[in-house]
Amino acid sequence: MNIDVNLLTISSRVPRCRRAIIYANIMIFLGQFTGVNAIMYYMSVLMNQIGFNSANSNYMSLVGGGALLFGTIPAIFLMETYGRRFWAITMLPGFFIGLLIIGVSYTIPLSNLPAAEGVYLTGLILYMGFFGSYACLTWVIPSEVYPTYLRSYGMTTSDATLFLCSFIVTYNFSAMEAAMTRIGLTLGFYGGIAVVGWFYQILFMPETKDKTLEEIDLVFSKPTSQLVRENFASSKQTCSDLFHGRWRKVFMNPAPRRQSIYQA
Repeated sequence: MNIDVNLLTISSRVPRCRRAIIYANIMIFLGQFTGVNAIMYYMSVLMNQIGFNSANSNYMSLVGGGALLFGTIPAIFLMETYGRRFWAITMLPGFFIGLLIIGVSYTIPLSNLPAAEGVYLTGLILYMGFFGSYACLTWVIPSEVYPTYLRSYGMTTSDATLFLCSFIVTYNFSAMEAAMTRIGLTLGFYGGIAVVGWFYQILFMPETKDKTLEEIDLVFSKPTSQLVRENFASSKQTCSDLFHGRWRKVFMNPAPRRQSIYQA
């Protein structure tokens, strides 16, 4: 045990290892503190709040779980095509839009029950669907970024972070909802973290797809300021391509762009 603790302590002082630990666990944090497990565990309660009766709330909660399940299918087939960075930056705004629509549904009076339920379910399906695709990253990325001598210990910290964040978000859900209101919790807290996380990914998230262990070491050995400059240049180029209608370059042929950005 002392050897394990000493190894983690020493590794945390190595910039390459420290960046990997911070990066992997921030991805875990973003995956949990945008509220998915709290919404999943309290799904029937939330359905009841929006106007469904107790019996229908349990059945309709399957809608959210089904959307989450089907959302993982695009990630399985396309994440390896487009890469981790492209996938994260594209998926996160999708489930933020879902949160936004859910927040709008709370403003619809229950006297107009069909509209409130329809808007809520639309937002829920978008949120769960896009999150299902995004959540795969929280397992893939930690498994790739740690050096081999630190991988088992690094994955232990990531697993502990995941379950700790899930516990905090779920255990405090009712109290947070009472303190912040439903709209405040959905948009102000979960949505706010999603927005901050999106900018974090644009600036700090490196690409690890198709890289060898040595290449990943080189990526995380770069100073953070250099990584931010490279990511910012990548984002500017992508925005320019989108603005000028070069859709094929952005969506159909992303690999050459990544290679030019992350070259040693």
